[in-house]
Amino acid sequence: MSLLSWSYIRRTYLTRPTLLRVVPTGAVLLTGIVATTWTHSLLNQQRDLVVHTHEVIETTKDVLIGLDDAETGQRGYLLSGDRRYLEPYDRALERLGDLRARLRQQISDNGEQVSRVDGLGGLIDLKLAEMKDSIALHDEVGFEAARRREIAMMERATMDQIRAVIGAITEGEKSLLSIRSAEVDEDESRVRIVAILIGLASLLTRTGVELYLARKGLDVRIVVRHPHEKP
Repeated sequence: MSLLSWSYIRRTYLTRPTLLRVVPTGAVLLTGIVATTWTHSLLNQQRDLVVHTHEVIETTKDVLIGLDDAETGQRGYLLSGDRRYLEPYDRALERLGDLRARLRQQISDNGEQVSRVDGLGGLIDLKLAEMKDSIALHDEVGFEAARRREIAMMERATMDQIRAVIGAITEGEKSLLSIRSAEVDEDESRVRIVAILIGLASLLTRTGVELYLARKGLDVRIVVRHPHEKP
């Protein structure tokens, strides 16, 4: 670009009134973009945490359902001797492996919940061992021996202990859910407030510039001249 062309552009477009209009308002808008991006980022993080908490609660429910399915299949086999009842039992065992790993990963950032899940894991291992022993005893000795073993295991109340631990995990997540939902509401309010403040700041800035230009009597009109025309 030639010096003449630059001089023409500067004198024609980059006038003081133009710069006074563009620069302050642009600074306000840039600040608004940064603030809005930051507040939306916080909001998205809190929303992700809320979704994550719901996922943990659902996983704990699925673990309990898997154990109930395994126990139902095991007892159906003990009562009937029909190995078809072991199919849902085997499927439940396979599903429980995935669910336990998922739950452990989901709560890995919460020390209190990690302790509960570790305790739950020990109880689940105990319950699965009890069911496996009953099936083996049924196959080796017969129904009566397996029934006596089942009665003895019922007295241990392992499933009741499992339900109690799962209930504690669920309640812990519900407490987190309440806190995180409140934080989402706060972040949504913050996003709205930032948008309102940026709009007001932009309006006040533009108004202030216009009042300043009017008071100074500056010519704010853009006068277009030919590049070779003298001012």
